[in-house]
Amino acid sequence: MLLSSVCPSAPLWLRLASGVLLASTTLAHDVGRPHAHDAAPVAEALPFRVEAKTPVKGAKMPAGTTAVSGQGAWTFVAVPQLMPVPESARPAVKGAHGTLVVDAERDIVYWGLENVGWVAFRDRLTRSEVIAGDPRLTKGNLHGADLLPRKGQLPLVVAADNVEGHVYLSDTRFTTVATLGIPSGGPYADGKGFAPTDAAFTRAGEIYATDGYGKAYFMPATTDPLAYTGAFYGGKTASQTPHGITYDRRSKSLLISARPEAQVRRWSLANEEWLAVHGLPPGSTVCDVDLWGDYALAPCLNGPNNSPGPIYIINLKKKAIVSTIKPKEELGFTAAQHIHDACWYVTGKGSRRELYVLFTNWNPGGVGAVKLVSLGR
Repeated sequence: MLLSSVCPSAPLWLRLASGVLLASTTLAHDVGRPHAHDAAPVAEALPFRVEAKTPVKGAKMPAGTTAVSGQGAWTFVAVPQLMPVPESARPAVKGAHGTLVVDAERDIVYWGLENVGWVAFRDRLTRSEVIAGDPRLTKGNLHGADLLPRKGQLPLVVAADNVEGHVYLSDTRFTTVATLGIPSGGPYADGKGFAPTDAAFTRAGEIYATDGYGKAYFMPATTDPLAYTGAFYGGKTASQTPHGITYDRRSKSLLISARPEAQVRRWSLANEEWLAVHGLPPGSTVCDVDLWGDYALAPCLNGPNNSPGPIYIINLKKKAIVSTIKPKEELGFTAAQHIHDACWYVTGKGSRRELYVLFTNWNPGGVGAVKLVSLGR
């Protein structure tokens, strides 16, 4: 199966990635049925523990600002003037159902906007533009993605398109794109039911994609050539919607966002088994997690009792929720009924560092930014 079509002058990794999909045989999980030892541990509910300190000291409260959200040192204010949407992209914002990735080295944040492609926010999130990339990126929906920094080169981005049923690999020019379609064999032998919702870079030369809106498996692929390995994990018995997938480089494990179950599940790459299941407050339909040091952001479509979507901050070391940000209920983001994705954004150095949480919302769509502040410390 031809994976992509690229020009002869494209970089070597992309020309290799455009080869024929490699057939896979005799893999332990090639039918997507984990062994008995892969049964997940009992879910442990994450307790709430307010923290008095954060790794970055909050900025001074803006004059005249009274609305805050969060608890303890993890308290935020809205920064509505940031992340302006380009005029040409505004007609598509209401249907936004996408993701955010951060190129920290170049201080650029990319937003995947359905039927538009990638929108770049520059100059500390004050200026924006639509990236004129490969036309394939404008047809579907860049639903979930990950960015891999590379020394001396532009970063790589892997993105899952749930509408077209593709996984895309490119650098941040987004002009030359390699594509994976539906896997062959295993649970996809019938050629149906693939709607990937997220993808992540893991070990060198490897990515994982999660089929959150399809048959609910997550699966590895190589990047050079771009090809599935033939292994499949999870399925509906693990989660009805494994919506997000994130690689934790510290523990060399995957964090799977089990949306309807209100769980974040940790999977060992080395042992191919579940390590832990972290339970969020019941009803918290978690979409993804984003990591920064010991902390994870967990954005949710809904909170308990079908309340507007919160963003939880989790201390992974302490295994506790340390703050809950409520963009709609407490910070005036009236369209943020359902939070679809969130990411950390840190600017400055040393004592001048400032911390933001950026998010996208869905139904209706939108994008926003909140800033960590100090309440009299």
